[in-house]
Amino acid sequence: MGSTGIDDSSQKAIEPELVDIGNKLIRRPSSTVELLMLLDEAESLLAKVWQQPPRSTCKALLQTMKALITDELLHNDDLNVQVAVASCCNELTRITAPDFPYEDDTMREIFQLFMIAFEQLPCESSRNYYRALHIVGTVAKVRSSLMLLDVDTDGLVVEMFRLFLNNIGSNNPSDVFKYMEMIMTMVIEESDDISFNLLRPLLASVKMQNRDISPISWELGKKVLENCETKLQSYLREAAKAMNLEFGDYAEIVAYICHETSNDNNKVSKEVSPAAAGVVIQTDRISKSVY
Repeated sequence: MGSTGIDDSSQKAIEPELVDIGNKLIRRPSSTVELLMLLDEAESLLAKVWQQPPRSTCKALLQTMKALITDELLHNDDLNVQVAVASCCNELTRITAPDFPYEDDTMREIFQLFMIAFEQLPCESSRNYYRALHIVGTVAKVRSSLMLLDVDTDGLVVEMFRLFLNNIGSNNPSDVFKYMEMIMTMVIEESDDISFNLLRPLLASVKMQNRDISPISWELGKKVLENCETKLQSYLREAAKAMNLEFGDYAEIVAYICHETSNDNNKVSKEVSPAAAGVVIQTDRISKSVY
């Protein structure tokens, strides 16, 4: 629980507002505009709640928590509502961390809304963009990506990697790169197994042509591979063999991680760059685009 005593006064002061906004959301306004206004208010209030707040504040949160996972909100067709609900639920993951605010099935649906929010990262002038940025930061800081690892059965982790690598841009705040790097590194290091599907967007991001097409994505993918060199070595070797990679088509870190002494199998030693070693494996290549 949070701290007790006089320091709890700021939390107790917002408890009536939390109850009120929860009741209003349960009743559901008739128009989308009104609903968005209520979600804005709920988001602002939730942002004021401490992580692991006093018991009375937890009780005051219950109506809002209940309202956010009603079918009308969790499965709303309006994009702006979806991202606003995602942002409110993101605050709840912060408040209850390291515990889940909801059961696993509900958390899966909430993480699906997070993916919808991450799709808004290229839309730099919209409210949804700033919400997406905030969600990325919170996921990194409270390690809620580890919650995602626990409940993911639908490839949401792979989708998150793909969205980060596709949507990171030079105009994003520098913290966003850092947070994405933190999240992706954490997921890899804490995963029991690394699938080819998870490696594909990473490998696609560090293809040589992507260095000019999307240099920020290139740097992000390269940094994550460098951070996770030891963990990825055996998985990346398997992937390189299964996918028949031409090491010269990728950033040198790929060959470095897959290093073996140069021999008849055309493997590249960690001291020799792919180009210098002249490694060419003549087979189909992975698509140029990030998956």
